[in-house]
Amino acid sequence: MATSAFPPAPRSKLFALLSLLALAPGAYPFAPVAVPRRRSASLAASAPPAVSELTSAVTTLKNVLAKEYATFFSPMYEQYYAPDVTFDDPLTSLAGVAGYRDNVDLLAGRTLLGGILFADAGIVLHGVDGGAVDEDGAIAEVTTRWTLRLTAKVLPWRPTATFSGVSAYTLVPNPAAAGPRVVVAAQTDYWDSANIVGPGTPGEGGRYGKVPKADAVRDFLGQLSPGAVEAVSAAPEVPFLLLRRGAGYEVRRYPAVAAAAVSYERRDLAYDRLGALTRGESARRRDAPTPTVRPDPVPRTSQAPRRTRPPS
Repeated sequence: MATSAFPPAPRSKLFALLSLLALAPGAYPFAPVAVPRRRSASLAASAPPAVSELTSAVTTLKNVLAKEYATFFSPMYEQYYAPDVTFDDPLTSLAGVAGYRDNVDLLAGRTLLGGILFADAGIVLHGVDGGAVDEDGAIAEVTTRWTLRLTAKVLPWRPTATFSGVSAYTLVPNPAAAGPRVVVAAQTDYWDSANIVGPGTPGEGGRYGKVPKADAVRDFLGQLSPGAVEAVSAAPEVPFLLLRRGAGYEVRRYPAVAAAAVSYERRDLAYDRLGALTRGESARRRDAPTPTVRPDPVPRTSQAPRRTRPPS
């Protein structure tokens, strides 16, 4: 079982940190499982833009979202958000472009409070989907799938919290005469570790839904507690990309791996040969005894990675 090298922090300190995070204007700029689907209202104008024009505008906005995720919203393209845009996630609800921007800057450590609380924040975008426009000019919801991580540097053991989930964006035609033709009117985020509710259907998984804030708080605190810190691995870990962190499980994408494998009778000799191979040495060093391998109805092998590619 993994143990922490640091003594357990007083409960009062963890709850003080939780209170500070819950009261601060902070949220997670993120949000197979089914996402509750909504459709934005169609254009109220008597002569709505052509479907092709709206489709092009939606494509542009989806590209803008991809850029914002890649830079952790630095910059945030505020012109693509309605002045009264709303944001909801398992911990926070807010409204207005300024509140949205301050929220993101807090997590990224670009505010005074954020610089005290967090470090090494980053978000990986896995996909942007949706946004089809029908004949009446109604725009379907746009969804993004992401993985977010940040380090709580205010705690001495500097735990890293990781969240994966989806964001559901409601898009509407821009009422302003100037600027983008389509803007974000609302964003709702769902965490894989907290918001998947119901048994779901075969082949489709569960569905996302609202949950009590206490569930999200419990998930967040569980990642910040000293007991959540993993022991240092005795060997290098094969790099992976975390696609989903659910309640008690993770979905990872590993890269292609070139591994060395040897048959063995004595485990210590197998380790010796593997160590030589992974260091680029000859499989049999002059000072190493020659292993004896006898026929075995159940062959035993040991392997270790030699080269890996970055996960994509």
